[in-house]
Amino acid sequence: MSSPLNDRFPKVQFYNPALTEVQEDVEIGEGTRVGTFSLIHRGARIGKNCTIGSHCNICCCRIGDSVSIQTACHITRGTIIEENVFIGPGVVTLNDSLVPGRPLKAPTVRAGAKVGGGTVLMPGVTVGRQATLGSGAVVTKDVPEGATMVGNPARALVRHTSHEAA
Repeated sequence: MSSPLNDRFPKVQFYNPALTEVQEDVEIGEGTRVGTFSLIHRGARIGKNCTIGSHCNICCCRIGDSVSIQTACHITRGTIIEENVFIGPGVVTLNDSLVPGRPLKAPTVRAGAKVGGGTVLMPGVTVGRQATLGSGAVVTKDVPEGATMVGNPARALVRHTSHEAA
């Protein structure tokens, strides 16, 4: 059965197009799947072969190819998510520092990063390539490439070798 969304995006799979909103001036790459009750705002650019879960709010942002954004995420205006990134359920990105007169500054998530469920990315932070953020982390500063960070505020996870732990 054809729907206006299927007509606009014939190479995108909408799980329930009647319960999904995609505003004007949105680009979605072929092979991408979009869950039910998601809203994709005007100006969003989503790459090929992505997964956008149900109940997501995707603002005017840039999402690379092969990105997986799980259920109930809020991706704020201006956020950049590069290719091959995993975003767990319930992740929130923020772009407003709440300081009067400061411009909006959204987060950037570099290629190959993994962001655990329930994580909050504060305005302007950059998550480095191949970095991993534990579930529930609150990221208040940049995450170095390849680092693993956990907690609130997020801090580097230090792994002890077996001889150090004794």
